[in-house]
Amino acid sequence: MNFECKELNISEDPEFGCTIEFKDKIEDYSENMSIEELWNPSGKYLLIQRSYPEEEDDIDWYTIETSETEIDFSQKDKMYVKLSPKEFEIYCSGETVVIGLNLSAIEYSKLEKTLRTQFKDMVVLLKD
Repeated sequence: MNFECKELNISEDPEFGCTIEFKDKIEDYSENMSIEELWNPSGKYLLIQRSYPEEEDDIDWYTIETSETEIDFSQKDKMYVKLSPKEFEIYCSGETVVIGLNLSAIEYSKLEKTLRTQFKDMVVLLKD
């Protein structure tokens, strides 16, 4: 296991896109934090993002970023996600990241729904 998720953030913005972020610690943002601290988090994380196009003819843009490995993700790749109440495993571009989960039923349901709806074109969802 790469890390245990302590904080899950799912944000959806109808104009910009959708982001799922797993972190190994709860961030405590304060006024005293430097820009360096804000831009370079010290913990482990996994970020999956779908950005909506600005122009009608453009396509959605998907990205994946993690502190755990260098993923060279192509828009032609698929993300394979194995999801269970205790674990989130993602495989793409030859790399695997495994994250331990301790989510409420509501958080788990929202994560599964977001993967199924917002990321359906790029994510192959496998359930235990």
